[in-house]
Amino acid sequence: MRSQLSLVLPLIAALGLSACSSEPDISPANPLPDIKNTLNTKARWSKSVGGGVGDFYSQLSPVVEGDRIFAASRDGVLIAYDKDSGKQHWKVRLDKLDVNKKQRSPRISGGLTAAYGNLYFGSENALVYAVSQEDGEVLWTKSVPGEVLAAPVVDEGKVVVHTSAGNLVALDARDGEQVWQLRNEQPSLTLRGMATPISVGGAVLYGRADGRLGFALLETGQPVRDSRIANPRGATELERMVDVAAKPVILGDILFTIAYNGQLTAQQLISGQELWKRRYQGSQDLATDGEQLYISDSRSHLFAVEARSGREVWSNTELENRQLTAPVVFDNYVVAGDGEGYLYWFDRYNGELKSLQRIDSKGLYVAPIVAGNTLYIQGRSGDLVAIDQP
Repeated sequence: MRSQLSLVLPLIAALGLSACSSEPDISPANPLPDIKNTLNTKARWSKSVGGGVGDFYSQLSPVVEGDRIFAASRDGVLIAYDKDSGKQHWKVRLDKLDVNKKQRSPRISGGLTAAYGNLYFGSENALVYAVSQEDGEVLWTKSVPGEVLAAPVVDEGKVVVHTSAGNLVALDARDGEQVWQLRNEQPSLTLRGMATPISVGGAVLYGRADGRLGFALLETGQPVRDSRIANPRGATELERMVDVAAKPVILGDILFTIAYNGQLTAQQLISGQELWKRRYQGSQDLATDGEQLYISDSRSHLFAVEARSGREVWSNTELENRQLTAPVVFDNYVVAGDGEGYLYWFDRYNGELKSLQRIDSKGLYVAPIVAGNTLYIQGRSGDLVAIDQP
């Protein structure tokens, strides 16, 4: 039976708790930094979206399209708000659908993707949904082989999802009918998460659990090539994990990827020629301002790396082991959240921590999203918060 890190880590934690209470944690989190906030980051509005995601691992994230922001909860609440005022336009309950009546929960997990006037997303129940942005009407649902833990990519009339079984599945965006399926072998132990695919030049690019980045034709699913991002090393399966679980980034004709227990790699998009490789490891998505890459690594250290050369510009290790989310670039700042619900604002040019604020006492689990002069962040409790540019 295929094991998953999401099952292993709680077991390790439980074993640790059974030891003497005076023993320190194996990897204790750094205390909250004691800083004087220098930014005005007061929320413009805040709304509650269902029950959030609770304590479950999730890559469920809102999306902005036009003058609306769309957000969902794991238990099947889907809401459209005015992105400026927070006024609710519509709300639907996916748990009321016939397809979910025999399920304990819809378990919505893959982030929302907006395209063709619709929303596309998936669930741990191995379902993909298409919902109208206009009024929340559910247009179709489709079963796929494996949990959908990441947002789909939608292009050329197709909805492509990357499932937990390693399958890449393309559905027709109009009716959900399967167009093609590409199967990939999975290692016995993987991260609880999949890389969000991207499309470029008629191809789909997707990170794999075997340390490779796959390329497939969007039209047919035919594999084109794959690139080795990381090589398994170590004596145990845990040490040999090399999942490419972060969404690839493209700047011009250069492709950037990062692997868990691996490295950050830059290569030519067309030829696959490696330009440089640096020893960073992580599973969170990369952020970029077009000149630098920003990395939240597996120890919750934050780095800025020059995209052209791979040279490290700055680093910040103040938040070690605080379960830092992927970062985003927002004006002159790099912003990320942590597992205790704090949102951090770093100077984009030197990495200095400028401000912090608590958004959700249940914790933050996905990167904020930026639309214009507003930053939006959704916490574990389901609270969706809009913050103006400082």
